Amino acid sequence: MNTHMFSDGSDGYCVTTELEGKEFILSQAMQDGTTGVGVAVRKIVEEFRTIPTVGIRFGMLQRGITLEQQGIRLTAKQPPASAIVKREYGVRKGMSKAKTGMALSLLLTLADMLMREQDIEAEQAAFDAECEQE
Repeated sequence: MNTHMFSDGSDGYCVTTELEGKEFILSQAMQDGTTGVGVAVRKIVEEFRTIPTVGIRFGMLQRGITLEQQGIRLTAKQPPASAIVKREYGVRKGMSKAKTGMALSLLLTLADMLMREQDIEAEQAAFDAECEQE
């Protein structure tokens, strides 16, 4: 995975990887391009920070998309996992399940990177505040 972060006023992200021998560009898989990637990543980070069981949900979404690629649905009473990802995180409609799964995987990886960065910044700010008090 190649990651290029830049600020376009909305903290957009550009991420590329390889899928089935071809380059997969995450921003092209999103309805709103790089801005959509930034919005989705910040939404995922907020969900991780506020909902204790959201990790299980993301695991089920990833597993659901994997099973859908094999022609199996988790349940007939709810929408498919790929449709949930497209609706909630702004992934473009009409994409293959493999591309939708790759988009979710990249979004989760970016969210993890952003959370680690935020944690480091918070620790640094706390350390700086502690040093100022001394």
